[in-house]
Amino acid sequence: MNSMNFKVEIDELHRLNEFILNELPHEDFMVNLIVEEIFVNIVNYSQTEYIIVNLDYKEPNLTIEFVDNGIEFNPLSKEDYEAPDSIEDAKIGGLGIHLTKEIADELDYHYEDGENHLMIVKKVE
Repeated sequence: MNSMNFKVEIDELHRLNEFILNELPHEDFMVNLIVEEIFVNIVNYSQTEYIIVNLDYKEPNLTIEFVDNGIEFNPLSKEDYEAPDSIEDAKIGGLGIHLTKEIADELDYHYEDGENHLMIVKKVE
């Protein structure tokens, strides 16, 4: 498993995407979408001091683990996104976690030793 530390800054998303692309045989839009949603949420809401990303690619599965020492938050326990009746009724927030739940093949979360651990498994075709 390869691991990389990231600053808690949106600008680090570029480095994270390069890190993941170096592990994969080709770019995968769905992986990029999941990674962006999770990373941006951690940066914007967790109040963490660091983000560690662990990667393991064993064809066809990519396993990504996000680790941070921010506020304890289990995204898997978040209520499912409720589609609005109209654009005017749309609420901000929650869609990224919903998309991640829909796109990922497997998700797991645990909080251990003051750290959030979110593991995502996605088949890369």
